[in-house]
Parts: sequence; structure tokens; C-alpha cells
Amino acid sequence: MPHALSPGSSPPVAEDTTMSEAPAVNPPTQESQSTELPEQSKTNLDDMFDDEDDDDEFSSSAQTKVEPSSPPAAQSKGAIKASDPDVLRSFYARLFPFRYHFQWLNHSPTPTTDFSNREFAFVLPNDAYIRYQSFVSADQFKKQCLQMTPVRFEIGPVYSLNPRDRKSVRKASAFRPIAKELCFDIDMTDYDEIRTCCSGAQICERCWTFITMAIKVIDAALRDDFGFKHLLWVYSGRRGAHCWVSDKRAREMDDQKRKSIAGYLELLRGGDKSGKKVNLKRPLHPHIE
Repeated sequence: MPHALSPGSSPPVAEDTTMSEAPAVNPPTQESQSTELPEQSKTNLDDMFDDEDDDDEFSSSAQTKVEPSSPPAAQSKGAIKASDPDVLRSFYARLFPFRYHFQWLNHSPTPTTDFSNREFAFVLPNDAYIRYQSFVSADQFKKQCLQMTPVRFEIGPVYSLNPRDRKSVRKASAFRPIAKELCFDIDMTDYDEIRTCCSGAQICERCWTFITMAIKVIDAALRDDFGFKHLLWVYSGRRGAHCWVSDKRAREMDDQKRKSIAGYLELLRGGDKSGKKVNLKRPLHPHIE
């Protein structure tokens, strides 16, 4: 079942747009880890972060349990872990697509406030959670990732000001989130009442069909019923899929409109006291047909 996580993508260009580096970022301090929000913010920032309640969904940050039957070699001290700083540094240096990541969130081949005023939150190898990170270019974002080697980062909203300047404004209302992609989260655990092969975070080719069906239905509804064009579907990392809608109209929606779209897409509900696993109302919704 889809869940809206709340507040387009432009065609990739051949080369990065390189800008002068922003001032060096000071090492994380207690202040930088603050999670306070302006009281007068019009939009709920916590709802604008993707997967804030699904920390274990990311394989890089989830704790791996070693089964008792695992061979001794798997438990050796020399085993390489994905969270090792050297491994993370190699990943960011060679594999992470910083150029496309910038173009996707910037919505333009040239730098705009859609990227420079966007908040990023880093989860470091020591579990420190660093908020209010912002960057003016793909080069600066890459430099920071190589320096801090986060095991995970979260993409936040675009603010009215640069997140690093939030302490310099006199009125708290001057610093507020103004845009965020419309996001949907489909989790396999939402189908536990009707799937018979697996449960919890376990998945197989048989039960993954539910996710495939959900993707096709939601994609058709968002395109045909709402007219959205810029949709990005990605594997969540463990037990489902995410959809990011990048149309400008979607990015500027308030919480009420986002909840309304999610409600429109919620066609099936879980079982009731009568023992039914799924309740269907007649006549059937066109998407169910």
C-alpha cells in the first residue's frame, strides 16, 4: 500500500556545472546536530524526509545479524564491512553518481536554489546524525561525502534560505521549507495479511509481484489521473519501492494536498473482525478492475 511521505527531473546533460567551492565546512558540532524546527513553519519538515521511520531499510545502515551456522571466516576480525570508512570512501569516489544526483534535485543543468537551499542529513559511521547540510554544486557535495563518509544520507526539502544560514535570521518564520518532491513508499510488509510465501522484510519473486502490481497501478494513476510526468521509481534498499514525483506542481503541494492524493490511491484496506483479509467495495474502483 502506498504512503505519501510529503513535500522535475530534467534530462541529464553531458558535463557537470562546476562552481567555486563554498567555504570549508567546520567539523560537526553539537549545534549542527540540533533537531529543533521553527515553530511557525508552514510545512511539517519531519514528513518531508524520506524513510525517517525505516532506518533498517537501508542495507548500509542496518545492523547485520550473523546466523549461528555461519562459518568462522564470516566472523573474522578482518572481514570487510560496508560501513568501513575506506569502503565508503571508495564508493563515493568511484561509484556514486553525483552528477546525475545534482541534476535530478536541481531541476536544471545550472546551479539553482533547488539544490543550494536544500537540506541534507548525514548519518555517520559512529551513528551521529548531522542535519542542515547544504551544497552549491555536485563537486562540493562529493567533497563533503569523501570527508565525512556517511553510511547514509537523507534528502530534505528546499528552504526559503540556505540551511546553513538559519541562525542568522531574526524571525523564525523567515526560514521555512517551501518545496519537496512528492514521495510514495511501498513496503512489502503492508501485504503480510495476504501473501503466503514470506513475512516481514523477507521477499521472494512470488510475493514481489505485489510490489510490481502496486508500481503499475500508482504510476498509471499519477500520470493519467493527476497529469504528472516526471516520476522516478527506485528500489528502497530492502523491502519495497519508492516513487519520487518531481513535477514543479507536485513539489509545491502543501501537506493537505499530499494527503488527499495518498487517500485517493488507498483502494484496499486490511481485514476486519469478520476474518476477511481484504475488504472490497462494489462497484470496484477502475484501478482494481
